[in-house]
Amino acid sequence: MSIMKKDKLLVSFSGGETSAFMAKWLIDNKSDEFEMIFVFANTGDEEEETLDFVNKCDKEWNLNVVWVEAVVHKNERKGSTHKIVDFNSASRNREPFIDVIDKYGIPNQNFIHCNRELKLNPIHSYCKTIGWKNYKTAIGIRSDEFDRVNANHLKFRLYYPLVSDYPVSKQFVSKWWSKQDFRVNLKSYQTNCRTCWKKSNSVLL
Repeated sequence: MSIMKKDKLLVSFSGGETSAFMAKWLIDNKSDEFEMIFVFANTGDEEEETLDFVNKCDKEWNLNVVWVEAVVHKNERKGSTHKIVDFNSASRNREPFIDVIDKYGIPNQNFIHCNRELKLNPIHSYCKTIGWKNYKTAIGIRSDEFDRVNANHLKFRLYYPLVSDYPVSKQFVSKWWSKQDFRVNLKSYQTNCRTCWKKSNSVLL
């Protein structure tokens, strides 16, 4: 009897409660279907609580999270690659973010290169080093934020399990976390990078 080969699934763990819930749900419900790796891309501009939360989820659920940071090639026509760090060695002083700004300028609504160079490119660079080519990427977007689903998700092999397989809302995820032994202790305006251009001036101040 032949053993069915599992599809490869890269789980993009952003460090928020939705992506953490997705990671736990995937482990509990899709381990028979997918060979999974969990990757957290640290920008160096994260709240310390976010790093603590990723580390806690990793230990509690045995995710074996791979921590990566961008390596910016300043004088080359080449996108960011990656280096592997861990909870202790991860940047806390914005070094990856500053390197991206030095090469590409300050991210803003017209030049949204931060996600590409600080997260997407380093994550995919890591996947290349382990020989992963044909894989899906799981993104932690809920059914109540369906408008954030990439219109070309099939082409780019993006998978939104909390939309397609197990639709949940922000309220549901928050209620689930309220029953757990730990959760991320951040206000909603503290999520994402500390100096994210999407935040209002009042929040940044």
